[in-house]
Amino acid sequence: MNPGSRTETPAEPGTSLRSDLRWLGVGLAVLVVQQFAIRGLGEGGIETALRRSVFFVTTAALCLLALRFRRIYGAWLISAGIFLNLIPMAAHGGLMPIALETIQASGHFPEITADDVGKPIPYSKDIVLDRDDIRFELLADRYALSLPGYGGNIYSIGDFVLFAGLGAAAIQLAIPARARRTERQTV
Repeated sequence: MNPGSRTETPAEPGTSLRSDLRWLGVGLAVLVVQQFAIRGLGEGGIETALRRSVFFVTTAALCLLALRFRRIYGAWLISAGIFLNLIPMAAHGGLMPIALETIQASGHFPEITADDVGKPIPYSKDIVLDRDDIRFELLADRYALSLPGYGGNIYSIGDFVLFAGLGAAAIQLAIPARARRTERQTV
């Protein structure tokens, strides 16, 4: 090789995998911090402000981190889903708005009443609002579903895009790279 050449030497086998595993570890650490903020910090004063800030910052970090894996098609959907969730959250101080009417129609959370409007739901990322007070309402949590083994919950469009990304990534990663290359070459 010519000393002045810009040709790079091939990476050591497994280097990319080790790097990917490190970034996955970073992502898991960010998720742990996020879940601690949601479930471990109480309501009121500095804890509320800290919980909102940590959730908002970690959500943005996860959106960017998903793009680290951009060669995986599902990562683009994961990042897009997170970003779609970030829009209404940014408009509501780091909390995901959910209309009281949606909660009541779902039947999933009978303990939430009109007295809770304007208040964050304890140990969650959500805030209960009247539908007319929600900015970017189409992107807010508004779709009630009951999933086997998980129960009832209310999801946003961003959640569905994120779930589709997780599924696409799982499918892509389940197909061995050699089989994907062979398939592309025969087409």
